[in-house]
Amino acid sequence: MNYLEKKGQRRTLSIFAAILLVNLSTIYLYHSPRPEIDIQKLVSQIIRFFMTAGLLYLVYIGKNWARILSIILFAIAVILALFFIFSSNFTPVQEIPFYVMIFIYSDAIYHFGFSENFKAFIGYQKRFNNENK
Repeated sequence: MNYLEKKGQRRTLSIFAAILLVNLSTIYLYHSPRPEIDIQKLVSQIIRFFMTAGLLYLVYIGKNWARILSIILFAIAVILALFFIFSSNFTPVQEIPFYVMIFIYSDAIYHFGFSENFKAFIGYQKRFNNENK
């Protein structure tokens, strides 16, 4: 693995960690102000978390359809977060999680779509997977 591929791998893993942390914080922020936990909503959010982790794993091993799907889903999330920010009556402090989400998902869109580091890393992953078959 050359320097560009290693850099792409590190950056990809850091973006994955940030995305999963956003998902976990979303689950926590939804349930923390409520006096009791809505089990049905919690189960659906946990399933969403594991589906996100699975999609990110498929991106990591080099599945192009997973990369495209993640770019589309992250773009939808950014658009919805922007819509929510402009249409809500929240204070700027209450909107901070949405700004963080917009930043992380926008960074992921750039990384998966345009980054040379990511392209080099995915090229390495595909070569590695083809050699091990």
